[in-house]
Amino acid sequence: MKSILTGLLTLLTLTIAAQQIKVTENIAYRTDVGTSTILDLAQPTTGPQTNRPAILIIHGGGWNAGSKNDKVYRDLMMYYAGKGYVVTNMNYRLTQEAPLPACIEDVRCAIRWMKAYAQKLGIDPNRIGTYGHSAGGHLSLMAGVAAESKAFKDDSDPWKQYDCSVACAAGGAPPTEIGRAGEWADHTEWWPIGYIGASKTPFLVLQGGEDPIVRPNLTEDWVRKMQRAGASVDYVKVHGQHGVAFDQQLEFTRPAMDAFYARYLKHDDPTISFEQMKVPEYGGSGPYKSVALREKSLTDFVIYRPMNLDAAVRQENGKLPVLVFCNGGCMDTSIGYENMLVDVASYGYVVVAIGELQMFAQHEKEKHTPSSMVVKALDWICSQAKMQSSTYYNKVDVENIAAAGHSCGGAQVLANAAVKRLKTYLMLNSGMGDITMADASAKSLTELHGPILYIVGGTTDVAWQNAQKDYKAISKVPVVLADNTQSGHGGTYAQPNGGANARMVRAWIDWQLKGKQENKTLFVEGDLTGYDGWTIMNKNIKK
Repeated sequence: MKSILTGLLTLLTLTIAAQQIKVTENIAYRTDVGTSTILDLAQPTTGPQTNRPAILIIHGGGWNAGSKNDKVYRDLMMYYAGKGYVVTNMNYRLTQEAPLPACIEDVRCAIRWMKAYAQKLGIDPNRIGTYGHSAGGHLSLMAGVAAESKAFKDDSDPWKQYDCSVACAAGGAPPTEIGRAGEWADHTEWWPIGYIGASKTPFLVLQGGEDPIVRPNLTEDWVRKMQRAGASVDYVKVHGQHGVAFDQQLEFTRPAMDAFYARYLKHDDPTISFEQMKVPEYGGSGPYKSVALREKSLTDFVIYRPMNLDAAVRQENGKLPVLVFCNGGCMDTSIGYENMLVDVASYGYVVVAIGELQMFAQHEKEKHTPSSMVVKALDWICSQAKMQSSTYYNKVDVENIAAAGHSCGGAQVLANAAVKRLKTYLMLNSGMGDITMADASAKSLTELHGPILYIVGGTTDVAWQNAQKDYKAISKVPVVLADNTQSGHGGTYAQPNGGANARMVRAWIDWQLKGKQENKTLFVEGDLTGYDGWTIMNKNIKK
């Protein structure tokens, strides 16, 4: 081993999370270009000592600053070594020492060094992944998109006989293009945007929605183009600035990274499965910070759920109830309701909402959806609850499912009124009256078999009169009509955490699905404390 540890300064043995870790510092992975091309190595000393998965960490700093010695990268190295990975944490030539593309060449060289000494390092050369933040994120993605690009002719690379492809690549706030005029912009081969195509490398991209340095629109442009070309790109968007995945929002980004590396390096079933992930409203106001996911097995829906399902199940002392949600206009996007839906999820629910996940509003033309999507959502979540390999196995309560819909979405709910798996219904600014819409009509009211809540927005709400007619017509099941008299047809759903309407929704499903009898006073006795400007009436309810 000593023969390859050129420039070795320190050898440490530490214990991290019951895993003994040997740390070797300042190893030269190349000696032909100066003294800055060094890395640290963290190796688990317990468990298998051969064919381990490995991760290469690449620091950020605008390509002209930063170091492997920054605490964030040191801690990350130890964190993943504690999970059983062999981890290297590298320095590379900064631009004041050597201009671009030298740093790209150094990353490729470090990967080749890991493959050259894979047997001695105890790693599987076919299971090496990368991670970097900011400039390091750019370099990490470049390791995936341009592994064998002829644009890089570093003939001095001492390990050039080895390939520099990686099994997966993750980047936090990664510049996918320079985004401004200048010499760097003229070299598209230096940027991931220059390699749009069906790359064999899976990617994970972590982006702050308010990042002032790496603009989200540029990141999202690259993600969409890669996905459309057939590449596997998991995208996670979180409220936050440039420090997302570095020192901000780690409660969301770190589990996403863990799942990504587990999937592609350990070939394990990950703790979360997703294709894209978004964190609206900082995860909601409830005790279980929640996310919006596009699941690989249900791409035309969004799942709003606690990030840590296991913790939510433990603290709730049982499985989580389910809410199926149908959008206004019967459209294929829930983005206008995500503030409410993520907030509902943060109180211990799994929400299945019609429509693909949108990272930002109106990037594609919306389309109408059929009412049969409700049954598709029910079939999926019920099958996931029984599938041992599923993230949702034994964690969702399929005996307690509600369906809610806004406006035309309410008609989609009523079109499925006879579905026995639905325990209760929520009509948000919706009602049938004498009309027919989305396969529903007044006749659908006769198929209700559980309690139903109507929320309307006063006489200016175009659904107000129809909701009144429905209320009068319903005779066999409990019905409540709650009127937020000044909110209009649009309600409060886009307000922070969904506003008062979302609180009313949660109070109803807490009562109906979780059995919280204290909420009965709101709906039965009309105790509207905290609901200024509301009126409420009910019938067919046992007092």
